Amino acid sequence: MLKKRRTKPQANGDIKTVAIKALIGSAVGLGLFFVLTALASFALWKTDADSEIFKYIMLIIGAVAGFIGGFVAVRPTRKNGIAVGALSALPTYLAIILTSTLVSKSGIGLIGWVFLAVVVLFSAIGGIVAVNKRK
Repeated sequence: MLKKRRTKPQANGDIKTVAIKALIGSAVGLGLFFVLTALASFALWKTDADSEIFKYIMLIIGAVAGFIGGFVAVRPTRKNGIAVGALSALPTYLAIILTSTLVSKSGIGLIGWVFLAVVVLFSAIGGIVAVNKRK
C-alpha cells in the first residue's frame, strides 16, 4: 500500500498573515487563561485554601494557555513555530498584566516577569509542536 505523503499547507509569509495568526492564537490563549483562572479561583474558594498558592497556580495556568495559544497560532501555516508562537504570547501577557495592574493598583513585580518568561517559553514550545505534528 502506498503511504500518504505529509504535505505542509502553503501560506503567505507576509506580516499581515503572521499578525492575524498570532492574534487568533493569543485570543484563544487568553480565553483559556480566564476560564482556567475562574475554575481555579472557584476551587480555591470552595476549599478555603491559602491565597499564596494562587501565584503558582497562575504560572501553571499561564503555561497551559500559552502552549495552546502558540499551538493554535502556528497550526494553520506550520511555519516559523518559535517566532509566531512566542509572538502570540505577548498580547495575552499584556492583557493579563494590564488587568492585574488595574485591579491591584501596583506595578509589575518579580512574579510578573517570571510569568512573562513562562508564557513566552510555553507559547514557543506550542509553536514548535504545531510545526512538527503530523496530520
